[in-house]
Amino acid sequence: MTDSPASYIRSMLGPRDAALDSVLRDALLSRDLPAIQIDDNGARMLQMLTMLHQPRLVVEVGTLFGYSAIHIARGLPPGGRLVTIDNDPQATALCRKYLNEAGVGDRVEAVTADASEYLATLEPESVDMVFIDADKKSYPLYLKLCFPLLRSGGLLVADDVAPGGDFSGESEDGADPSRETKAITTYVGAVARSNRLFSAFVGSTHGLLVSYKDWQRNA
Repeated sequence: MTDSPASYIRSMLGPRDAALDSVLRDALLSRDLPAIQIDDNGARMLQMLTMLHQPRLVVEVGTLFGYSAIHIARGLPPGGRLVTIDNDPQATALCRKYLNEAGVGDRVEAVTADASEYLATLEPESVDMVFIDADKKSYPLYLKLCFPLLRSGGLLVADDVAPGGDFSGESEDGADPSRETKAITTYVGAVARSNRLFSAFVGSTHGLLVSYKDWQRNA
């Protein structure tokens, strides 16, 4: 029997560094928060995309406790910054704590706000990279709001797009149990059909979908 992909990746790339391990232990074990953060390989890929793209401004929709924010912040170029948005003040406060402990707090603004309201305040084509990892039912809305914010050549990255994802924890009593899955499918379909986005799936446990804006214009 072969090892799982996650086990193989860990054996090849080595364990998490002490700062990341401390964040997960505190968040998941001490505070008993849900283990729905981006998976380790997806987080490494997010950091690599940031390192390669060299964005001046990244916007993250969905903070949780800041695990993905730490990886994005680590990949930022000098002078680059990340704005991460969550409507839960406890999430943003905990994110700030972990960012500071990881030594990257000076590069990140953790905003407590309704994402759709905050995104509406940003200038069109002012953002170099967007990462979406929030409530799945709103992915189509976030695409509608974030697309005009991205500059030509910007990156749009979404987590949890792998088929068969379990989003039951996000469903309210009486809600359509397939609501989140349908929203993810709508998001992926819209991105795939867009003639202004060039997209590819990245193999991670939960699935990343990476899209480059205006690829035809720069071809």
